[in-house]
Amino acid sequence: MSTIMITVIDREGAEHSDVDWEDDESLMECLVRNSFPILATCGGNASCSTCHSFLDQVSFETAGEIDEDEADVLDSLTEDEREPTSRLTCQVPWDEDLEGAVVRIGPF
Repeated sequence: MSTIMITVIDREGAEHSDVDWEDDESLMECLVRNSFPILATCGGNASCSTCHSFLDQVSFETAGEIDEDEADVLDSLTEDEREPTSRLTCQVPWDEDLEGAVVRIGPF
């Protein structure tokens, strides 16, 4: 099993460095396994926004295209909730090129 290390910024602004992300997980699964407050209400099916987070710009570009289902959910967020680098973490697959990514957990 391969792992990469990422940094997670929680809702209080605390930075958690060296969070391990395993190659058989989505970003959402990594965050849940590491006890971050991600609800994942829909179970990773891109039908809710409870795993919404923000990626740093480079990681956002590396993570690939946003598909139509994810775009629809992100479009339902308010202007205050969404940022240009918003993603549903359930739709971000592990990729070794995401080593060092910075993920800021979105609002509830």
